[in-house]
Amino acid sequence: MNLIVNIKQFFSGLKRICGRDTLIGKTFSFIKRHLPNPNAKGYIAVFVLVLGAAAYIRFWAAPLSAGVDVPQFWAFAKIFEQYGLDFYRFAGATLKIFPVGGWAYVYPPMWLLILRLALLAAPGSTAQTEMVSDSWRLAMKTPIITADLAIGCLLFWAIPGSKLKKLIFASLWLLHPTAWYNSALFGQFDAIAAVLLLASVILLERGHDKWAFLLAALAVLTKQHVFIPVALIIVVCIRKLGWRRLAIDCAIFVGVVIAFSIPFVITGNFIDYAHSVFLPGLMPDYQTPLMYAFNGSSALLTYFHLYFGWNTFGYFGYYIPALIIAGLATLVLSYRRNITISQAALVGFLIFICFNYRINYQYLVIYIPLALWVAATTRYRFEKIFAIVMALVPAVWIWMFNDAFWFYYAVPYHLEGVKILERLGMYNSNAPDWAYVTLSMVLMGLYLAYIILVFIKWRKRPESSLLPPPSPLLPG
Repeated sequence: MNLIVNIKQFFSGLKRICGRDTLIGKTFSFIKRHLPNPNAKGYIAVFVLVLGAAAYIRFWAAPLSAGVDVPQFWAFAKIFEQYGLDFYRFAGATLKIFPVGGWAYVYPPMWLLILRLALLAAPGSTAQTEMVSDSWRLAMKTPIITADLAIGCLLFWAIPGSKLKKLIFASLWLLHPTAWYNSALFGQFDAIAAVLLLASVILLERGHDKWAFLLAALAVLTKQHVFIPVALIIVVCIRKLGWRRLAIDCAIFVGVVIAFSIPFVITGNFIDYAHSVFLPGLMPDYQTPLMYAFNGSSALLTYFHLYFGWNTFGYFGYYIPALIIAGLATLVLSYRRNITISQAALVGFLIFICFNYRINYQYLVIYIPLALWVAATTRYRFEKIFAIVMALVPAVWIWMFNDAFWFYYAVPYHLEGVKILERLGMYNSNAPDWAYVTLSMVLMGLYLAYIILVFIKWRKRPESSLLPPPSPLLPG
């Protein structure tokens, strides 16, 4: 109870400082009054320029850099090309073709299908541990960058209100260093799951529940941990849709998942498929190196072990039970507290980040667009501020880590990119481990605070109305 009281006192004090009659409030009001007409067509032109700039900086970096997963993804694509629907029999990465033996494919089939298309676009490409063809780098990253840009377009199209508001929130994503790093530099595909989940939330809030559940299924088929926010969305929809309508939507969801899964298990690979999709890719362990650890508590436990010699390994065994308990608790609270669909999606993924023992930087890409959407649509001023802060803080890491490393990680090197990032302050590898741990702890504190505040402060008033009927422009 003391925690809740302290949180309420903090926000009361913040409201007094930033209220309409304070200097800060009057400053924001003055700026707002003197901005150009928010409905001017010029904002669309500015958005096109921002979108073009976002595309340029991504496609510039894509063929010049490669993260550690990029050559392994090439090997997965080659195995799929060679063995077809028997792929999951070889997903453990034990064959000689794999640059890193044992680095398994631990995802549903959506990304595999996209990798196969990328290989069709770059049939002569090759990849080894320390060599990746430029053609493969570009072909593999293009679908991710496309998803990245689509998120910006979705935000600009769907966010209610003025064109200025749309432009600001779309730009916060399109020019977000975290999004650029993961899609264009490092080469991870979380943006594909992110755009599918965001589109699902937007369509669901607009009454297009059948299309929304279809996209939610595709999101889960891209990265399976997206199921946690989808589960919370389903619970919230019990009140909003009713059991009969929700049952049809869930049948669509299950049908899509089955339709994509059956071809890979019909050849007798059921156990291999289940192992890749349902079992954790790595068992609980210390999170090294700490620069890539983004679960605050597991990073702290690892730091205690490395620098103080404490044996904290046993605590990692509690993460999976804690994740299950936290997930069930939020399912119950999501139903009883009548939160919005957007809040449910955001809370669901934050629960995963807070209670899963291994969180990599690319996982943050999935929640950032949701946080921006919540910030743009909430009627609570401080939820807006809180969500924007959560969305922007991960960018700090870009200036703590040597981003230029991926320009000379694999042959061919592209040192011209290193010089550009050096001028931007991104050629930095001097941050100590305690700085990375501090950042991950700050993020975890923000996530937990948001989860608590959603259920005690920012929930909707009880309502009995269902979602609006489907629009005639898009079948429901």
